[in-house]
Amino acid sequence: MDMDEKLVFGLAALMFATIGLSAAEIPNLVGNWTGSYEGYANGIGYKAANETDAITLVISEQQGRLFTGNLREMGQGTAAVSGVIALDNQTFYMTESDGGYDIGTVLTSDTIELLYLEDGEKGGAFIDEFHRVK
Repeated sequence: MDMDEKLVFGLAALMFATIGLSAAEIPNLVGNWTGSYEGYANGIGYKAANETDAITLVISEQQGRLFTGNLREMGQGTAAVSGVIALDNQTFYMTESDGGYDIGTVLTSDTIELLYLEDGEKGGAFIDEFHRVK
């Protein structure tokens, strides 16, 4: 193989690798998820979940990169959520109906992490880890 053939071969390989990366599958988030959290809330301080503080996330519907469902924290009620999966098919963003935003990461097909942020008087920051209920 001469230098020109190597260059053409290398560019073709790079093109096919790029096409493969852009065609990555959108993760399916539909299902029941359960998890725990730790974080800080204004007026409360540092807080972590124990056995009775489990949180649940139910993704009831997903169309492409958009999804909807609800999030329930024991003793705190249920919030409707809606979200969007970013183009990298790993990062996602959610809003909660009672305030606040989540930045999510798909760690595996059955594990996700949420970083929750809320500003204002009842604001805070939390790290949630969820596992899919099978």
